[in-house]
This record gives sequence, structure tokens and C-alpha cells, in this order.
Amino acid sequence: MTVVSVHLADVGLPKSLGLIRHPRPESIPGLLQANAGIAATFGTTPARPSPGRVGLIAFWQDEVALERFEATHQLAATLGGGLVVHARPLRIHGGWPGIGDDVPAQRNVEHDGPVLVLTLAKTKFSRFIPFFRASQPAEKAVVRAPGNVFSSAVLRPPFISSVSLWESSDASMDYAFSGDQAGHPEAIAAGRVKPFHHQQAFIRLAIEEIRGSLAGHNPLPPSAVRV
Repeated sequence: MTVVSVHLADVGLPKSLGLIRHPRPESIPGLLQANAGIAATFGTTPARPSPGRVGLIAFWQDEVALERFEATHQLAATLGGGLVVHARPLRIHGGWPGIGDDVPAQRNVEHDGPVLVLTLAKTKFSRFIPFFRASQPAEKAVVRAPGNVFSSAVLRPPFISSVSLWESSDASMDYAFSGDQAGHPEAIAAGRVKPFHHQQAFIRLAIEEIRGSLAGHNPLPPSAVRV
């Protein structure tokens, strides 16, 4: 099954501008798909870009390919001083390059421990403004959601994504679907009426490794991960 990595790092504003190009799969052995962008902080309207902070979300053939990238590639060395997460997909809604059809689509998948949630989208140009209007309540709500320990956008329009860490699958699903926390369910409903994106995926993942920090802090200590 596909292995997923997330790298978030503070590299400084000048360097960050050269790191937001999406790496081509053929440029790195074992890479299936990768998207890069500027990180942005949720909780403001709109999400506030974090100057000099970049994100890379990548899908790999296997753990060997990911480990080889981190051991030998300059991009990995540049981003390695930040927060690094390795994870395996538990569930997907939608579709995204690099994710095979062996990942379950059902909402409830048994997993004990913290999870990484990725939302990935290629947004229609004509739907940018309606999308941002619909998503702002969800962005504000996620930072207050019980069980959420970290959340960030990674943006390089038309690629728009979010990265969030949760104490459990139940916490992430309660925010996303229960209706007890306003914002996200309404955004989902608006997108169903008139889709915002050419392509999108919502992926819940089991965290296999987390290391490093952002601004000197790791939001989910490695001891919390159950492999």
C-alpha cells in the first residue's frame, strides 16, 4: 500500500519561493505523486500565509523509496529540519494520483491511535471565491475542535490542501461529519450542490512516524504514535 509523507519546514522567505514547485514523479525514484506549497495558518479570515514556511505532501511506492529520498535527496535535507510525518492511508473519499484502489472507501475504519487527515483539491478557477467563502467557517472551527492538535493549509493554487493531526479517528470524524461542530458539514454540502474542484480527496491516515518540530514544537510527541 502507498506510503505518504508530509514535510513542513520554516526555510525563510527567499528560499521558500524556490521550493513550492510540485516535484515530478519521474525526478525522484519511487515517487508516485507530490504537491508543494506555502503553508498557511487556520483561524483567520482568510487563512494567514506563514512567511517562509513550506509544505510537501508526497505519495511513495513503499517505505524504502521514502527512506531513500530522505537519506539522499537535497529537497529532503532542506525540509528535514521541520516537522516530518510518515503515514499509511486508512480511508479515502474521492481520488488522487498516487493512491491505489486498495485503500478502503468506507467512513468507519478500525484504528487505535492518532491520525493524519489530508484534504487535497485542484480547484476550479471560477469557484475559488465561493470555495473560500464556504470553507472559512470550517477553517475557524478546526482550530477549536476537540481532539485537533495541529492544522495547516498548504497552498499553490489551483492546488489547495489541508494537513491536520488528530488524537483519534473519532475526533476527526466528529469534526467532519457529526454536525455538532458547525463549518465543515456545511462546506461539504455546498460542494455537493455545485462542485468547487476538478479533483479532490479526503484521506485519513495512520501515523507511523513523526519527528522534528515547527517553531521548536512537535504538536504530537513521537511517544503518542502506536505502530
